Amino acid sequence: MSAEGHSSAHSAPVVLLVVVLLCALLLTAATCPGSAAVPAEGPDKGMPVLRRAAAAEDEVAYSAVREMTGPEGVEDREVRVRVVSRPGVGMALAPVGDEGSALVVRSSSALESLDERLLSMLQDTYAVSDAGVADLDGRRARVVEAERADGTVAGRFWVDTDTGLLLGRTVYGADGEPALSVRLTGLVLGGGRWPDGETGGAPWGDALTEAERADLRKRGWYLPEYLAWNLRLVDARSTRHAGRRVVHLVYSDGLSQVSVFAQRGKLDTGHSPALRNGYVGTGTGGDGVTPQHDTIFGGDTGQYQSMWQADGFVYTVLADAPAGLASSAVTALPEPGGSGFWARVQRGLSRLGFV
Repeated sequence: MSAEGHSSAHSAPVVLLVVVLLCALLLTAATCPGSAAVPAEGPDKGMPVLRRAAAAEDEVAYSAVREMTGPEGVEDREVRVRVVSRPGVGMALAPVGDEGSALVVRSSSALESLDERLLSMLQDTYAVSDAGVADLDGRRARVVEAERADGTVAGRFWVDTDTGLLLGRTVYGADGEPALSVRLTGLVLGGGRWPDGETGGAPWGDALTEAERADLRKRGWYLPEYLAWNLRLVDARSTRHAGRRVVHLVYSDGLSQVSVFAQRGKLDTGHSPALRNGYVGTGTGGDGVTPQHDTIFGGDTGQYQSMWQADGFVYTVLADAPAGLASSAVTALPEPGGSGFWARVQRGLSRLGFV
């Protein structure tokens, strides 16, 4: 045996021992997950109400104004959009006061507002209860609450008792304050006026199967099934832009959605690592954002965004979520400038709640 071989034979166990000891150190030094950072248990008696709402989207034609409101202190925290929904055809969206600029989203198998995948994640993460009947914009609605393991309310849904349509939804941050609210006002049943000229189109149709995702991982793509214990992959699609593959991953806890776009390449030197565009954010290093990520910038109705490059890929995150959840999604992905072995180990432990 050569000297080189002899050295390798003895160094391998040493390396493994160091790995084990360091992992043990990380584990013993870690704090336990918070009281809410585990799935909540309960009979989930509110799920039939939400499943009725999911079915109604495919059965009831309507027009209304969708009002979306973000947290206090966010510029342009309210957006009002006129909506015309035709089951089997699609949905037409236009800013209130500018109905001529309509965007049509055709019906497809892509993620919808109350897709069964979202409902399944909601049920797995929260205790979903039927909280009774309330009035919303002059209509009677059943209120469904999603509670965390510590008993705090993470979200509420208002479902019309007559039609089953989802009239409203509010997502609450850990501080109990509303982070994102959506309401349907001025609801009128029936088809409504459909725009003359359609713009927009169908969402990406190339859904990535589990086998295809596994193959991409072998080729260096970072496509985790979870970003955090409560952010599971619920949709994965792919398309090509300028000859390059772009992957779109959607993660959800059943209440909020986080979109991750990944593409091979790098940002040009003049490009900021985060998309500021006048938005306000969580603050440098705020709420779990690493110094390398700088700030997650938020704007329209509580939507947060961040862009950076790492390990030969460009990552873009768009989150309709509370700032804390958006931060946990960003920091679960490869860090700017590269990640390396130990960063990947730490991310893995982090997703298990150890660090």
